[in-house]
Amino acid sequence: MTFAEQVKYVRQKLHFSQKHLAEALNVSFATINRWENSKVIPSNLAQKSFNDFCENNFIDLKKLEDS
Repeated sequence: MTFAEQVKYVRQKLHFSQKHLAEALNVSFATINRWENSKVIPSNLAQKSFNDFCENNFIDLKKLEDS
């Protein structure tokens, strides 16, 4: 699963809008939009922040990669 697919999956699983997810991650709406549309590859720090956010919300990204 690509990073873009992960972002969209997590956002939809939590029933968040792109704006809501952006606020939760402390990034702009445009950043979330670009991530979901594969326009930008996030920095390592941004990916870690996203992974930590998922962990804090009980979403196992490793499980997604296996499926």
